[in-house]
Amino acid sequence: MRDPEFNVLEFVAGCAVDADIYYLAAAIGPGHEYYDPDPGPPSRMFIFGRSPKEEWFHHDLQDFQVTSTQLMPEEEGGRPRRVLALDFYGQLEDYSRAGATTEFITAEGAEFSGGLTCLRLLGDDLFCGGTRGQIHHRGKGGWQQLPNPFAAASKDLRNDLSGLDDFDTWEDQFNYMLELGGVPALPAAPVERDAELRRRFEAWREYMIDVEKDGGFNQRLAEFRAGSVYDLCGTGLADLYAIGSDGLIAHWNGLTWTLPEQVTSSDLFHACRTDQGRLIFVGKEGAIVSGDIATGFELVQLDVSEGVHFGSACQYGQQIYLGTDTDGLYVYSLDTGVVAPLLEGIPDELRDATIIDISAVGSVLWVLTPWDLLRFDGSRWQVIVHPDNG
Repeated sequence: MRDPEFNVLEFVAGCAVDADIYYLAAAIGPGHEYYDPDPGPPSRMFIFGRSPKEEWFHHDLQDFQVTSTQLMPEEEGGRPRRVLALDFYGQLEDYSRAGATTEFITAEGAEFSGGLTCLRLLGDDLFCGGTRGQIHHRGKGGWQQLPNPFAAASKDLRNDLSGLDDFDTWEDQFNYMLELGGVPALPAAPVERDAELRRRFEAWREYMIDVEKDGGFNQRLAEFRAGSVYDLCGTGLADLYAIGSDGLIAHWNGLTWTLPEQVTSSDLFHACRTDQGRLIFVGKEGAIVSGDIATGFELVQLDVSEGVHFGSACQYGQQIYLGTDTDGLYVYSLDTGVVAPLLEGIPDELRDATIIDISAVGSVLWVLTPWDLLRFDGSRWQVIVHPDNG
């Protein structure tokens, strides 16, 4: 296996277009002289195609920090299929053979403070979500933000601040603030990075003390504590599910949100809808949740270490392929309910790998890691190495 330290590109998001084409976003990798462990703009967008020969095509998005991609199928009336790229700060590129356009998702435009991390086409509706409980929907009149039911409950939160006296707790719960607009990038050197983080922690503490003196403490802390939306699924605007931090599951019926009884406190990162309409939510500490708003949700009981974190899920055949952050692929059988690591017949590039995306199109399964694109046709794995990472 190649040493990742020599890879010029690091893949950060992707989606399958069809059985022979894959679309992905890349940042500067550790083998590049300008590598930054906290990647921001620019993003380089790649299309990999297998026919008539294997080729890579790319274009650059200089001001984009791409976090999610989405295929838009061909539409009636002749509009060709196209691919979308979502930027952390609310920019959206629409790219096809006919050219490219860019729009802002939020009314704030370039002043938007950021936090968008997932882009999903559900039925005929396009959605995106992210930190602070935000969910945006594109309708006929443009983009609109849905009501946010995910903020901390309206109660006295003063005692909650005591747990944030600890630097590590603050960094874990509020790390998304390090990405907000106008905030300088963190230093690359570990010692300098740690010193800058602690400086920002102290500045935050002083700010919260001032807010408390002004009487707005509960309101501001509730805003900071709003749950993050990590993924969206469903059939459209009248049947939308949001999952996220601390086991968040919520359902929007077009008018109101319903929050079912909580079944896990683990963060839920990715949603999968099976061919039979069954919902599978996966997340931290081996969490797999199954069900729907009508019948309720249950936590699937697994014999899996709590150190295994599922970040992606995709049905392929009668199995759900699960991607982890450091443990490669797992397989969840819909027939037997057994979850086990996929160890046999896989290339070395998948062993102990971080999985960025899993996409299935027809008889083909695509898997993206930070360094490689892999294709499985049901019998054979193909490892596709970008020339800059070869």
